[in-house]
Amino acid sequence: MAPTGAPAMAFQLQDFFEPWLNSTPERRQQFLDNPRQAMEEIVGVPSDIPIRVEITGDQIWFQASIPKLPDATDGSTSLLAMRQSNERINRCPVLRVSGREFIANHVQILAEYGIRVPEDVIVTIDPKPKGYLHFRVRLDTLYPLRNERATPNLE
Repeated sequence: MAPTGAPAMAFQLQDFFEPWLNSTPERRQQFLDNPRQAMEEIVGVPSDIPIRVEITGDQIWFQASIPKLPDATDGSTSLLAMRQSNERINRCPVLRVSGREFIANHVQILAEYGIRVPEDVIVTIDPKPKGYLHFRVRLDTLYPLRNERATPNLE
């Protein structure tokens, strides 16, 4: 169950991926081929967050990697960029926890939103200070997709 005041639907993985995977065959294929481009039509994706879809055998995985310490590598020192970076380090506006809190208690924090680790999402954390938090979700278990060049199952 999502905490009071948090939109429960936003934290359900199937609901999150629905605009792309429970859509037209063309839209599903666009997401599988270029997830960043497809996602940016609906939600913004910061440039320092690599996202990809990986097809391994009959499994289709989505991965997003979030920097543990966001870096203004673009040379941006604007107040907005500094505020956004500081916000991501100190307290996520969605989960309402700091990066350090999430690293220490990610299983419990995600469970509060109905997301099970590792059943629903696999979380790996790079040991390096400037590493990433990697989130992997198996898409073919959320939606009836098959791997014929990642063609969705329309049956």
